[in-house]
Amino acid sequence: MSAADIPFLVGLDPDAMHEIRERFVSVAVAGGWPVFEQGEEGDALYTLVSGAVGISSRQTDTGETRHLARLAPPKVFGEMALLSAEPRSATAIALRDSHLLRLSRTAFEEVIEKHPRTLLYFSRLLAERLRTASERRPLEQVPRTFAVLAVTDGPDPDLFGHMLAKTFDEILPGKTGCLTDWPEGADESWFHDYEARHSRTIFVAHRVADCPWCQLCLRHADHILLLAEPGIPRRPGALECIERHQSDWIRIDLAIRQDPKSPLPLPLHPDVAALPAAMRIQVRDGNGRDRSRLARLASGSARGLVLGGGGARGLAHVGVLRALEDAGLPVDFVGGTSMGAIVAASVAMDLCSDEIRDRMTGFFVGQNPLNDYTLPFHALTRGMKADAGLRRTFGAARIEDLWLPFVCVSSNLTTGEAMVHRSGDLAAALRASIAIPGLLPPIVSADGILVDGGMMNNLPADVLADLQRGPVLAVDVGSDRAFQDMPRRSWRGKFMRRLLGSPDEMPAIAPLLLRAATVSSDAQTMMSVNRATVVLKPPLAGVDLRAWSSLGTTSELGYRHAQEAIETGRLRGWA
Repeated sequence: MSAADIPFLVGLDPDAMHEIRERFVSVAVAGGWPVFEQGEEGDALYTLVSGAVGISSRQTDTGETRHLARLAPPKVFGEMALLSAEPRSATAIALRDSHLLRLSRTAFEEVIEKHPRTLLYFSRLLAERLRTASERRPLEQVPRTFAVLAVTDGPDPDLFGHMLAKTFDEILPGKTGCLTDWPEGADESWFHDYEARHSRTIFVAHRVADCPWCQLCLRHADHILLLAEPGIPRRPGALECIERHQSDWIRIDLAIRQDPKSPLPLPLHPDVAALPAAMRIQVRDGNGRDRSRLARLASGSARGLVLGGGGARGLAHVGVLRALEDAGLPVDFVGGTSMGAIVAASVAMDLCSDEIRDRMTGFFVGQNPLNDYTLPFHALTRGMKADAGLRRTFGAARIEDLWLPFVCVSSNLTTGEAMVHRSGDLAAALRASIAIPGLLPPIVSADGILVDGGMMNNLPADVLADLQRGPVLAVDVGSDRAFQDMPRRSWRGKFMRRLLGSPDEMPAIAPLLLRAATVSSDAQTMMSVNRATVVLKPPLAGVDLRAWSSLGTTSELGYRHAQEAIETGRLRGWA
């Protein structure tokens, strides 16, 4: 790195650049080791020449560690302690083998005194970092280097690496490099130059046992993709190899090769399922959509879709899905609450909108699953029709073994917190997510008493955004006004109201409970707006919460609203 590449020297004359450059000391830091730690005396600043450095801070009140920044060359860091004369406010750790230029406090003060113009750079840098800290924006993970490692017999890592590089170049700007072996004569500077010439670099490892090339692949990775075959145990030493490189700065996913004829993904061997992976990404042989989804999920450019609860209004989600299909906008990861969770789970099973519509017709329109009334000891209904309908629709599928990554939300009355279901029996998780208190019996689980997720998070855009896989589209069907139109009463209903002295406009207990469980609070609605890239809100104020038979009309409202958003460019940040 020349003096002209150091950011705070830009604008100085060549002689001044050279003079300051001579004051730097070259430092090498091994991956995983700290450059400095929070609370230490600030004795120097650093310029990153090659490698990567993570900046994090530990909250004194909670002890929680927060990631602040991931630095790439030629970033400067460590200057705040020199400017303020305070102890280090953060920890800097080398995320991989890194080459740094160190400027001591004494040399820094001499530079400032002789070349005060350099303070302009540091004042702008300080202002930007203070603004970022005040906004508390989550650190986005946009990996540039990937390691591919087969943890079971079967997958061909070389073939996979080249396929991934080709797919990256089809959906992302720039050129992807792919290295499958140690180039002759290559050293750290060679790899730095190679990565600088490419938008992304894939390192393909071949063995999990000790191997210099494989260790280098894992050390250089921002993101590790573990390749696996269903049902096959992991290779000896795989867990130990991964644990050596495991870090909360490096994301690890499982890419699982699947049979294209299988109706649902085949499960992993328990040994492989126990590996510390953030997400399972299913890839069917010969399926281009799966390959593209893998590339988007790995690169942080995937499309997330979160569907809110709202009783029969949730049937509008089917129309939104049809509009996305018509526009050629595939969804890559999904989540939802209550009715939205049921539709999202169908998307995760890789069903098209027509198939989902047919399932919703059979589940809700053909027979109301919320009318098996009983003595209200636990709830107004027994819940047996809902249980049977969910089991009939989703079978024995498990959340972790769906074609698309999926999460749903229920409310844990034992802990008083929203519970995010990321694994386990799909039908059971959905049953918890729709367990409207007083209308459906709650679910008694080892985690606590679970009821409808709308009680605490009816539109969990924050849950999907926290995955940091890409922009999130949220569809809100629960916050429109309800009870505006008085339903037509039967003569029996009118007679009972006269007998009880109840006004005709007073809603019955079932719709009251349904509405109470799906009303989003102002705070939760603001969270959804802030964390989602786009929020769609179909006009559903005239749709009754139990109007299951109006699937066609409700779905059409969702379709037209989403279609208009697409045509007017409202989805540009997501699409």
